[in-house]
Amino acid sequence: MAIPLIRTVARLGLCVLTAIAVCPLVPTSAAADGSRALVVPKDYPTIQAAVDAARPGDRIAVRPGVDREQVVIGKDVSITGWGDRKTTIQAPQMLTPGDDGGNSIVEIRNGASVSLSRLAVSGPGSGTCDNGALGSGIRVLGGARLDLAHAAVTHITDTPAAPCFRSATAVFIGEMPNGTGSATIRDTKITGYQGAGVVVLNEGSTATVEHSTVTGHRTLSTDGIEFVAGAVGRVTRSTISDNGCREPDPVCGPDFFNEFQHAGIAADTPGTVLQHNRIVGNQVGIYVAGVGIDIAHNAIQRSSYVGIALQDGSFTVRRDRIQGGVHGVAVIATEVDTNAVLEGVKITRTSGAPVQTFECCGFTATATVKP
Repeated sequence: MAIPLIRTVARLGLCVLTAIAVCPLVPTSAAADGSRALVVPKDYPTIQAAVDAARPGDRIAVRPGVDREQVVIGKDVSITGWGDRKTTIQAPQMLTPGDDGGNSIVEIRNGASVSLSRLAVSGPGSGTCDNGALGSGIRVLGGARLDLAHAAVTHITDTPAAPCFRSATAVFIGEMPNGTGSATIRDTKITGYQGAGVVVLNEGSTATVEHSTVTGHRTLSTDGIEFVAGAVGRVTRSTISDNGCREPDPVCGPDFFNEFQHAGIAADTPGTVLQHNRIVGNQVGIYVAGVGIDIAHNAIQRSSYVGIALQDGSFTVRRDRIQGGVHGVAVIATEVDTNAVLEGVKITRTSGAPVQTFECCGFTATATVKP
């Protein structure tokens, strides 16, 4: 088995300290559009050094190895490795807080449009909730945009795990109380996160996840993909698995009125599309609230409680296949009357009623099943 090269670089100004000071070479490769190709470590010793030297539109190629560094990007660049098993951006021992006050391995900000491909972003971190916990693997904020493809984001946790609020999210997009981000995530593996796989936060923030896998931590309470506080997006042809409550989580359980549930996908914004996904082994497969969320043609298996939970709104669910769990579909009313239409939804092998309503506080929940 080949041993990954670990690059360790001491920097002073723009030079690397060896026996003599050797300054980075100026790249000579340029495309017809004027963009340049910068190579790490040939032309620059670290990814951050290449980003700092890059002009908008430049391309940064990272050779095989493990780069132990934080990377902050505030300009339009692309960064490409040699494959997610060969090129890794690894969390360093000490992390410096970014624009949101959290610690991220890669931060994209200042309205930049950034492409990351054929590489891995990996923890773990070594902080605690009181001091330096790992906030996210990749952070997108300040109106920035990420295109993440053929990549991996993994081991986004602290050692030992520090269960802090909004901590250890693999890809975290947008910010509160104001501020947005956007992302396209394609053909990417997101695994081993401590909090959530993908969080898209705030009105104006968007994300598309397609042909990707999002796999939770088997010993920690996690959520797969969240579109919350007005964020909108699409999840298609992806596999989301192993997100749920883990002992001893004191507020987690199957009671929709008094406990908290973890889900493969959670969303609360009209226009969100959840189609043609495989959703396996989560506490709740899909958990949505509101109106105008498109749920169709998903295969949902082995949810520990409910395949699809529909709360406080009006919903149409089309042609999903749900297997296992206590209930296939739960229709829940806690703040408004809730109506759900299930068109061609096939539910099998549940231990309780295939479709169950839950009502509270004078509101009604109604489910209409159509062939």
